[in-house]
Amino acid sequence: MNQLEPLPLSVIVLTLNEERHLPGCLESVRGLGRQLLVVDSGSTDRTVEIAQAAGAEVVTHRFVDFPSQRNAALELAREPWVLFVDADERVSPQLAAEIRAALARVDERVAGFWIPTQNWMWGKWIRGGGWWPDEHLRLLRVGRARYRTDIAVHEVVELDGEAQHLAAPLVHLNYDSRREFVRKQLHYARLAARSLVLQGKQPRRRTFLGQPLREFWRRFVTLRGYRDGLDGLFLATMMAFATLVTWILVARHWRRFAVRRSHRVPELTEPATLDVSVVIVSYRSREHLPACLDSVRQSLAASQLSGEVIVVDNASPDGSAQLVATHYPWVRLVANPTNRGFAAAANQGLRLARGRVVVLLNPDTRLVGDALGRLVRFLDEHPTAGAVGPRLRYPDGRTQPSRRRFPTVLTGFLESTLVQDYWRDNWILRRYYVADRSDDDVQEVDWLVGACLAIRREALATVGLLDERFFLYSEEVEWFWRLRRAGWRVYYLPDAEVVHVEGGSSEPESAFRQVAFDTAKVQLFRSMYGPLAAEALRLFLLLTYLLRFAREAAKWLVGHKRALRWRRMVRDWRAFRSFLRPRVVRRWAERG
Repeated sequence: MNQLEPLPLSVIVLTLNEERHLPGCLESVRGLGRQLLVVDSGSTDRTVEIAQAAGAEVVTHRFVDFPSQRNAALELAREPWVLFVDADERVSPQLAAEIRAALARVDERVAGFWIPTQNWMWGKWIRGGGWWPDEHLRLLRVGRARYRTDIAVHEVVELDGEAQHLAAPLVHLNYDSRREFVRKQLHYARLAARSLVLQGKQPRRRTFLGQPLREFWRRFVTLRGYRDGLDGLFLATMMAFATLVTWILVARHWRRFAVRRSHRVPELTEPATLDVSVVIVSYRSREHLPACLDSVRQSLAASQLSGEVIVVDNASPDGSAQLVATHYPWVRLVANPTNRGFAAAANQGLRLARGRVVVLLNPDTRLVGDALGRLVRFLDEHPTAGAVGPRLRYPDGRTQPSRRRFPTVLTGFLESTLVQDYWRDNWILRRYYVADRSDDDVQEVDWLVGACLAIRREALATVGLLDERFFLYSEEVEWFWRLRRAGWRVYYLPDAEVVHVEGGSSEPESAFRQVAFDTAKVQLFRSMYGPLAAEALRLFLLLTYLLRFAREAAKWLVGHKRALRWRRMVRDWRAFRSFLRPRVVRRWAERG
């Protein structure tokens, strides 16, 4: 080959961290074409060094997908023909000779050549299941070939002309192990799902069974994968599984799209006219509202922001709404005739908000100094941040834990349950409470306690409002779950401080608070982990109520603080009888 003249051909190799495979690939094409081009996607190993040492021209191009990368490479070709070779492929001497012969007599009508691929997996040549001859259009006439960008996996070439077939194979050292094969097919499944979504494809119910079965039958029977024995069975099964995963991902995308569309809020798509809107939901908050509203006014003045304050009262029996109407005329008041729950009331305020930043604030909080300004400026300086929260402090000045990771299934069986009463210092909850990080540092988190949250208007417009199926508690966790999955970031900003009187709107010992908290937790797990995890958690929590009831009853029988034990027995029995059903929580709230 070295004694022959190079062909009017650009040999192009796409690479990303291919130091193991690249030397053999480049050796197999040495002297074949006038241009040897390596298009690298940002390798961090010795790939570029190896390519340059072999005399290749190296160009770095950011990877988007395979079709786009190959189209970009075609633009860099200086010769009339291009041969694409992957780093783990080898041009056999027979193929090189056939390419020379083909280009020497090629007709002007021909725009490309199909080349068969000889696939080697874990040291074996796989002959069935479509793995041989596995032809690909790899030899292309420049200017008359283009890759379709809407198909990201198993790229499709559009030719302006005819295509002919070569017989000699391109040797593909495909996979070293079955584990590598599975990992790569799952990666391809994600890319294929993206392509199907771009094409507007949506699965039907029969798709999830029919498409995998069809793929298995095609690979194992039609394409005679059975010729490779157990290897053929494994490959056909895994390709069918990858097909299933592809359609599951497509379905998940359209499900999320439907949810996002249902959560869209027309009011929030209108341009903001203020810097910040503070939304406060009150219920039995007369004791705390004056200090809260006064601190908001002072913080707005200190920050020099244009803003508004919206209070949505959920039919408080303590005169909270009347207090606001009488003493705070500058506050926009929404007085609900019934207790609609926190999420529904908060959404009322969010729909009315005119600020480019919306702050959800509990009535039992007090803003410290320029807290509002610090939160708003942070969002201005960090465009990928969808929400930011301050450091919360107890009234005595101690830092109140407010940073959280998303709960795992195991977290639900520990946090705020009977188990935590007896096993407080455990690694599962320390991780959940982000105890492994200092609360003095600015940091990205999964979610934050909802006593004070500054939210970018665009994030609300794209992710949607709070889920009103949650009456009280956990609504912010579910919202943050959607926010993070939509690509927005969440930050904790300790320089902004807020004093929080935790539980200021509900009694710590009440059955309602316990049932509302645990019911919301079950709802949250249904959203995050499905019905099986949710029902298992429900049964576990109901069992803990019975165990707590038994514990308090034992203490009552021995005469230990009988009044307290009786209240707790009533609380735990009522909690058990609720069966943690959302309608029970709403019924109790209506009764006040």
